[in-house]
Amino acid sequence: MPDELAAKTLAYFGRILGRRLEAPAELAGLSARELLQLADRIPDGFLPALVGLLKGADPHGFERLLGDHEEENRELSDRFFARYQAIVLEPQGFDDHNPLEIWLPGESCHDLAFLATRQAFFLRQEIRHVNDWLRRNFGIGPFPAGGQTDAWNALWTRLTSP
Repeated sequence: MPDELAAKTLAYFGRILGRRLEAPAELAGLSARELLQLADRIPDGFLPALVGLLKGADPHGFERLLGDHEEENRELSDRFFARYQAIVLEPQGFDDHNPLEIWLPGESCHDLAFLATRQAFFLRQEIRHVNDWLRRNFGIGPFPAGGQTDAWNALWTRLTSP
């Protein structure tokens, strides 16, 4: 993003937050909750700019939109990812993307409290996505059609076994 556009976008984000933002590093320095509240309040068209500025300032900035795995941030995080997926990912032709890659990054599974909040989402996914995700991240599976519960139990067992 050109510097002039970034400055105007940061100023807009700052007005929404009621504070001054002059550099992408200041945006990246916001708490996960503040970032999610900002994402919740900006129009859909600004989501790519938010993500771009975060990634440019902090390679792990996008991950912070997971809400730092805090229960109080879960609703905001879920709402952000639903909007981001609908506005940014699907129009770009990712018709066969795996939703688990977005909503449940493999590296976040060490946080069992966070993982538990994603159980219902996991169980609703197509078995082909579940099998692909489990194979790539944990080397387990495959599970037959309708085997989402067995897959979840296998994942949970893998992560809680010594």
